[in-house]
Amino acid sequence: MSVSAIILAPQNEYEQHFSIPIATQYFFETYWILAFESINTKWIVGIRYGIDVTKEDAVCLIHELSLLKEWARRNLQGEVQEQMLSRIELLATKLPTAFQRGDAVVFIG
Repeated sequence: MSVSAIILAPQNEYEQHFSIPIATQYFFETYWILAFESINTKWIVGIRYGIDVTKEDAVCLIHELSLLKEWARRNLQGEVQEQMLSRIELLATKLPTAFQRGDAVVFIG
């Protein structure tokens, strides 16, 4: 199993194909959860169990991703750090594009 972001109830072709890969289950449990436990956040910690994100929520989530990015820079090294930073950046960059329809909801988990 892996962790990714998808649009719930897609209503067009773009939404049907929208997918942001975040991590394999192993990588997520090993590194992302360690980060969640180290920083105090409201939104990204929910990814552990799965969260629904609206356009309004995305702003807060993206801010928290910057905190996660700082944690990764301080606490990880080498390929592990590069992989986590690239997925954080991908999520932060691509997530806002999911909300072409104002009432779209993105599930991350």
